[in-house]
Amino acid sequence: MKYFAERNNLLDDDFSIDFEDLKNYFFQTYNYFERMELFDIAFKGVWKFENFKGENQIHPPTMSPSPEIFFINHLNKNNVYPIWENYESYKEEELFTIIEILYDHIGAYNYKDNTFIKDEHRKEFATHINNLLKRYKKGYYLDEKHGFVMEQPNEAINVLMNTEIPETMSESVIEQLKTAVKMFYRFDSNEESKKKAINILADILEPLREELKNLLNSEYDISKNDHDKLLFGVVNGFNIRHNDKKQLTSYNKPVWYDWMMQYYTSVIFTYYRLKMIRE
Repeated sequence: MKYFAERNNLLDDDFSIDFEDLKNYFFQTYNYFERMELFDIAFKGVWKFENFKGENQIHPPTMSPSPEIFFINHLNKNNVYPIWENYESYKEEELFTIIEILYDHIGAYNYKDNTFIKDEHRKEFATHINNLLKRYKKGYYLDEKHGFVMEQPNEAINVLMNTEIPETMSESVIEQLKTAVKMFYRFDSNEESKKKAINILADILEPLREELKNLLNSEYDISKNDHDKLLFGVVNGFNIRHNDKKQLTSYNKPVWYDWMMQYYTSVIFTYYRLKMIRE
């Protein structure tokens, strides 16, 4: 439900939280789920009381052999677990990794049919965590499909990825697009992973070059090769797909990589939309 301030657009759009706030609010959220014993299957395993025989473990903890060792294996660091004791010392990359781990391991055990209940608890966990992450820095979110913490894509990419997918776009192309977005905006992505993401988009277009030139030329009556140079000159000349002395490397990569990501995503959607109109 939207309350008064939100209904009347009175909320402060510039409101944000710093990292210390994020850690404190994260712990309150974690504690909410921990009190409901939704991490017991991760930390303790599943136990069943067998009459006078006492307790019997029917499923080991999903963080085997113990939470301490599990976190060491995934963070190469001591003093991560217990969370209540260590959360104040977490670094950003550690906190985001822990959020991903908790999302992966949250759940309950249904004794009636001996199954794990995960999806509904993951959804609630993601909802609460995302309400915090979106207010931190420029905004992050926990992707519910893959369980990854991601940077919020720029508005143009968000609009494109959330519009109706053209019917002519194959499942493999959709999967490549989603992989590229995930690779580019994952919280720990670096220059190399962003470059590879742009490469994926160029790889989608490469086998379509001739057809793409024809489609664009039917809209704008100029040389087909001019279209091709506009589309592939960037990835072929700015050290994206090739690595030789002719490549241009002295440019502001964070700014231009973001533009390339937006540009090639837009070209892919444009191609498939034009193709749909002509079929």
